[in-house]
Amino acid sequence: MSKTPNAAFESTSLTIGKVLLPLRLFMGLTFIYAGLLKLVSADYLNSDSPSGVLKQMQGAVLHSPISFIIKHAIEHASLAGIAIAVGELFVGLGILFGVWTRLAAIAGFVLSLSFLLTVSWGTYPYFFGPDIVFMAAFTPLMIAGDGGLYSVEAIIRNRVRSAAGVAPNQQLSNEPLEKQIARRTLIQSGAVAGGLGVVGLATGVVGRKMNKAAPTVIPTASPTHSATGKPSAQGTKVATVADVPVGTAFQFADPTSGSPAYLLQPKAGTFLAFSAICTHEGCVVGFDHAANGFACPCHGAQFDATTGAATRGPAQSPLKKFTVVASGNDLYVA
Repeated sequence: MSKTPNAAFESTSLTIGKVLLPLRLFMGLTFIYAGLLKLVSADYLNSDSPSGVLKQMQGAVLHSPISFIIKHAIEHASLAGIAIAVGELFVGLGILFGVWTRLAAIAGFVLSLSFLLTVSWGTYPYFFGPDIVFMAAFTPLMIAGDGGLYSVEAIIRNRVRSAAGVAPNQQLSNEPLEKQIARRTLIQSGAVAGGLGVVGLATGVVGRKMNKAAPTVIPTASPTHSATGKPSAQGTKVATVADVPVGTAFQFADPTSGSPAYLLQPKAGTFLAFSAICTHEGCVVGFDHAANGFACPCHGAQFDATTGAATRGPAQSPLKKFTVVASGNDLYVA
């Protein structure tokens, strides 16, 4: 006996669901982890941490094609950071559990696009950046949803149909009944989505309270003056010798681009300066005194603090190096 058109459609949908299941598992778990990691982290909302959302936005605004948007986000960095973390959590939960899967995939695509246009914009070649890959991975889920396999929304829809006296494979021609089933499915799946969101946020809040680790702060001295000055024959004054004790890093703004940079005194009388912009994807690196190097919080790249050379990938190019001129107690960069 041949299958009815509706039964054939159900069979095809489930086949698609099987094909998409590995992708759902990876994308769902990855975005849940990313969202919770941000909510739990002591550094993420810390304005002084190089791995915090504020520093990353300040680094991205210099080269991003949507810098006009980032400038406004910087004014409300904590709110923007929380929105990103909650958005990632919503995307991961929706895709993993099959609740509003297409909507969650669209939201994930938009988030990945925003990351591509900010922290990943300087990546060359483009395929070294992960965000463009995530964008591509969301497209099948945007088109096909979850295929009804291991899907909370599909379970709810079947229960609503059953309560309305409709058989699982029965094809409906009653438009009012179809709208009623769709409306009830939307309301009930929305309630489940809200419940999952509350559980996810509660997990993040509890994890943050349990995380006793102190936020990462770059060892610096308190500046005795403005960290930028007017250009002179020696260059641009950025600090005094007292601002950079031996073994510390003093953060200043690149006189040319305005991007973050570090001034160091590895040993008495020796001064070095490097850009703080990672050459992989443009994130702001942090100074690691114990390792005598710079570390990128985004993808793990590391750089030598004496030469600026990349010592660990994915970065391949060294950090931009400045010439430092000491004149009396003043330090200039060029």
